Amino acid sequence: MGFIKAAKADKMSDHARRAAAEGRSIFIAQFRGAVSHSPVLSRPIADIAEMIEAVEREGWHLDQFTSVPWKDNMTITGLFRRAVPQVAMTSAQQQMATPPAMPQQPSGAVGAATWGVPPQQ
Repeated sequence: MGFIKAAKADKMSDHARRAAAEGRSIFIAQFRGAVSHSPVLSRPIADIAEMIEAVEREGWHLDQFTSVPWKDNMTITGLFRRAVPQVAMTSAQQQMATPPAMPQQPSGAVGAATWGVPPQQ
């Protein structure tokens, strides 16, 4: 990888690593690359694949993106996601977060008691 490509990828990696260290679950990045004006030419956009790979190496996953032409460049905005570990809750927090158990209603099978009424003998 050339010096400029490596520098761009390293900078994007630094931003992604910092967002992860801050505990973020979403990282939005903007990438810009030169576009072709030929209607038949398909080709990679310079440096963008390398920058996206650098972000993904930091544990992010490209979830969505959009692209917008800007002068002679293409601006791509990518939304990256990562799982954020849940902080352990205290027992008091767990009790508040857990709703009280509700009694089970009978299934309606033969011989099952009617809800709230004891079975007849």
